[in-house]
Amino acid sequence: MRLHWYWSTNPQKVRLALEELNLDYELQHVDLAARAQKEPPYRQIHPRGKVPALEIDGKVLWESGAALLYLGEREKRLWPSEGSKRAVALNLLFMESAAWQAQASIYFYNQVVMPLIGREPDEQRMEHAAKKIHPLLELLNQQLEGSRYLIGDFSLLDCAYAPWLPVLDLEAFPRLVDWRERLVNRASWRACEFPY
Repeated sequence: MRLHWYWSTNPQKVRLALEELNLDYELQHVDLAARAQKEPPYRQIHPRGKVPALEIDGKVLWESGAALLYLGEREKRLWPSEGSKRAVALNLLFMESAAWQAQASIYFYNQVVMPLIGREPDEQRMEHAAKKIHPLLELLNQQLEGSRYLIGDFSLLDCAYAPWLPVLDLEAFPRLVDWRERLVNRASWRACEFPY
């Protein structure tokens, strides 16, 4: 099992899942700063030239959400197999990739990447993203009512959101602040060497 990885958010989701599932895997660093993801050998692995790519069971999963779902179903752990929890988990997993990422990535880029390359964050872009992500934060906050994690017990669904949370302003949502605190204090988080 090999994870083609960089320290950015989407690869970290899959790395968190592998750590939580306690699976043996090889970590293959893809240097995005050197544009290694665009080189032909890597494009053979990931046709879109992005990270992550998870090589597993003779297959390649090159969407982080697909990798999480595959791992949950393969291991039959940390993922609901049926019923209403599965429906909630699928909805929230697809929401993360279809709506959440577009806004959360603006925060990540401006608060993590821009300082690394010596540029000032674009406050106007973050203000615009704040308006769009607010309803999603409200939905997650509601989902966490009476729960420590998104579907009750910790699941791979929490891995999908975890890497984004440190860069977001969650102060208006105490449940989300507490959830973030629980996630960043897990052993899997420490194992993933987050630089932020």
